[in-house]
Amino acid sequence: MNSSHNKRWRLAVGIGAIFAFLGLIAGGWGTFASNNLDLERWRSDPQRLERLANIELSGNTPQIAIGDWPQWRGCNRDGLSLETGLCKTWPMDGPPTLWRKSIGRGFSTVVVVGSRLYTMDEETVMDEAPAAKSSSPNEGVRCLDAQTGNERWRFRSPVSYVERFGSGPRSTPAVDEDRVYAVGPTGLLYSLNAESGELLWQHNLMAEFHGRPARYGVAFSPLVEGDLVVTTPGGPDGNAVVAFNKHTGAIEWKALDDPMGYSSPMAVTLAGIRQLLILTNTALVSLSPVDGRIYWRYPWETADGFNIATPLTFGDCVFISSGYSKGCALLEVNGEADGSLQVYRVYEHNRMRNHFASSVRLGDFLFGFDQTDLVCMEMRTGRIVWREKGFRSFGKGTLLIADGQLIVMGELGKLSLAEATPEGYHEKSSFQVSRNKCWTVPIVARGKLYVRTESEIICLDLRQ
Repeated sequence: MNSSHNKRWRLAVGIGAIFAFLGLIAGGWGTFASNNLDLERWRSDPQRLERLANIELSGNTPQIAIGDWPQWRGCNRDGLSLETGLCKTWPMDGPPTLWRKSIGRGFSTVVVVGSRLYTMDEETVMDEAPAAKSSSPNEGVRCLDAQTGNERWRFRSPVSYVERFGSGPRSTPAVDEDRVYAVGPTGLLYSLNAESGELLWQHNLMAEFHGRPARYGVAFSPLVEGDLVVTTPGGPDGNAVVAFNKHTGAIEWKALDDPMGYSSPMAVTLAGIRQLLILTNTALVSLSPVDGRIYWRYPWETADGFNIATPLTFGDCVFISSGYSKGCALLEVNGEADGSLQVYRVYEHNRMRNHFASSVRLGDFLFGFDQTDLVCMEMRTGRIVWREKGFRSFGKGTLLIADGQLIVMGELGKLSLAEATPEGYHEKSSFQVSRNKCWTVPIVARGKLYVRTESEIICLDLRQ
């Protein structure tokens, strides 16, 4: 009797365990699949896709001399160089090196206006007192001669930012007329004389506007729009976005309560209306540059708020992309009968996930990094045209387009040249430009390619 009872008990326990196991599989499959199998996600508006296929989508018209690269991602903040007549192939050891200059640590991109080059870095300065044997880190802005690499001036502030993945400034200066505007990783905003480096005014964004520091420091690059310098401290109670008078440093307006992201603000014209695009920790928001009032908002949340890449615009459309399994979206902005602006999703999918390298558009195609893969995507449809597996060659690379060519910087120092074409990735030249970490996107200015590593700037000659 006991034996029979034990057998039935063991059978019941076994059946219960099987059902429990099946329940775990059913309940956890969605989470497991999304986290481990990288399943494709796709949503779209068929009517807007159809309409988009038959309209012209022009880019913004540049207002700055073609030879200059005066701010983050160039004249239009789109990563596209307007120069022509550049070399279409490189020697085995790369284009001729004109100069190399050792600098302090950081990931700030260089900008070039006329004969001057500007960037941010952090260096360790020894105490000049004879009896002292101490040193202190200093962040700031450095100005070099763009032709020779010789230093013209440097501005230093006695602050430091240390982080395990890479220390020093993340932001890129913006040059406007005779001023340079720069933001350090702790949130200090500087206005400097472009010729001498003299400090004209400054603000502590975190202290003054109660900004909530992002995990990896302040990374947005300031935007000059008209007489404004637009910043994103990310403070509460209307302190998320702050616009300053570029001449005096006075506060013109403040807006939003969103936590700070890592992306940089944009100034664009969509649906005939000039507006600021702010990709915060949680959404893409359009603001009036006149007074900061909200035109529209599109929710866009990622794990831990890692919205890093800069939006792209063309026609009345905006493209956004984020890593950490989020994906990308193409949005369309329409003017309504009541005079308001509304934003609509054209498509959204997870096959273009820009980590920190923003995508670049040429014609109807977008080129960018999906995690560590270099991808070409048809912009009107969201269709992936080709994919170059980049784990061994690029890693978390960066890119720009110049004279119809892709210039791709791998994070381990491999610099490559390929044609920007939907026909496939056809590498024409590549070489090892550095052995240091290379997370900073190169720039092209006046026929020269400027590469920034964690410890130096390299100037290469791209002229034919």
